[in-house]
Amino acid sequence: MVTRSDFLQEPVKHIKIDGALSVDQLIQQFRNSGSFGAGRLSVACDIYERMVRDKDCTVFLALAGAVVPAGMRSLITDLIRKRLVDVVVSTGANMVHDSIEALGGHHYKGHWLVDDYLLYKYHIYRIYDIFVPEEDFVKLDYKLAGIFDEIADEKAGKSLSSNEFTFELGKRSSDHNSILRAAYESGVPVFLPAVRDSEFGFAHWLHASRKNVKHTLSVDAFKDLPELVDMCKRSARNGMMVIGGGVPRNSIQSAALASKKGMDYAVIITMDRPEPGGLSGSTLEETVSWGKVKGEADKVIVISDAMIVFPIIVASVVERLGEGYKRRNLKTENLGESKGGA
Repeated sequence: MVTRSDFLQEPVKHIKIDGALSVDQLIQQFRNSGSFGAGRLSVACDIYERMVRDKDCTVFLALAGAVVPAGMRSLITDLIRKRLVDVVVSTGANMVHDSIEALGGHHYKGHWLVDDYLLYKYHIYRIYDIFVPEEDFVKLDYKLAGIFDEIADEKAGKSLSSNEFTFELGKRSSDHNSILRAAYESGVPVFLPAVRDSEFGFAHWLHASRKNVKHTLSVDAFKDLPELVDMCKRSARNGMMVIGGGVPRNSIQSAALASKKGMDYAVIITMDRPEPGGLSGSTLEETVSWGKVKGEADKVIVISDAMIVFPIIVASVVERLGEGYKRRNLKTENLGESKGGA
């Protein structure tokens, strides 16, 4: 039986800023408070640290929302190269924006309060308060169409999973700062389960509709599923760090369910609400009802802007790991084997 004293075990320790603090020192102050978003953020840092330190855990990173054009490209590239994530599942759009920068394009600081018709006349696209020149998309479309020709001729009728597709793109990129190039070099799989719903789809249309095309590139997102499920099965434990939600989050969760494993660790960063029933705002408790996340899993949802929260989590955990920390997970080093013979 629960008694009154059971509810009154740990007093709130008040946050104290006494001089300069490192990122992780501030997170420790948040832990002392343990309240509201600050408490959840400190828990998220603890869970991500446990994921990374668990040598038998495969760490999945889900990317939804415009985090790459907003400035998270280098952070994700560094996480891949340091093997602080093992598998990336992303919207196609985020990797499109990675590819734009790989070709020398840029995303520009803008403003949400602007005359959008004026932007339209100047051929500038807006992503909330980010501006992207139209010509960067045009340049990308024609570059990708040529790359798709090349891949299609090499594969000659073979259908690729989205993971094999991103492997081929990364192999052909010369930009060291590219997410796809880093993934290719590090053997980190990158899945785009909704690949058609991005500029990749329109570039494919351009590639396939031209005259005298010998072979047409075929990407089959259904092929992702056995690859993802097998990764979950082969890992003793699985963890996910989710930015946003949507298709990337559900692809990881469903693979955990199909593998009859369930996630052992889960951190969700979202601004969405659970009441409308959409997956991006669904609670981790609801996810437990499906068997996608274990009831006893280390799990937390942080309701916040990922552009604020995710870099703080990474900075805190990297600080804890120390400069000499090397993560080497033999189970996940072979995850890239399914990629086009890699």
